Amino acid sequence: MKQCRSTAYILLVCLVGVAGPAVSDLASLRGASDIPTTLEAPKLMKFINDKENVDRTFKEQPPVVPHTVDRYEINLKVNECLECHVKEAGKDEAKSVEMSESHFMNRKGEKLDKPAGARHFCDQCHVPQIDAKPLIGTSFQAAK
Repeated sequence: MKQCRSTAYILLVCLVGVAGPAVSDLASLRGASDIPTTLEAPKLMKFINDKENVDRTFKEQPPVVPHTVDRYEINLKVNECLECHVKEAGKDEAKSVEMSESHFMNRKGEKLDKPAGARHFCDQCHVPQIDAKPLIGTSFQAAK
């Protein structure tokens, strides 16, 4: 055990001796400018909170969420999105978009009574939008 520890120590000293000169030659890619120690926090953007659906901008795009979801609980046991977006018999119809049939299929293509486990965490695909101006100009045209 002592011999193993001694060997490891010798190897470490050799590596530091070899790497020492190489480390001193390193230079930053940003040049000589220093990194500022404090930055101003970015301004919080307001979420779009519409009652209407947001148009999709490309084919196969998951629908974006037209309301805030920051206080929604989504975990292994609870998914608050399902309260409005799953149609249940006898329940007052919410004016929300019903989940598509694809959310009720498992990986084998079999139809399920409840949303598939792979579709449980809605915010992996469906995200809310903020009212932000584009950072740069664009000629992007939405899909029709």
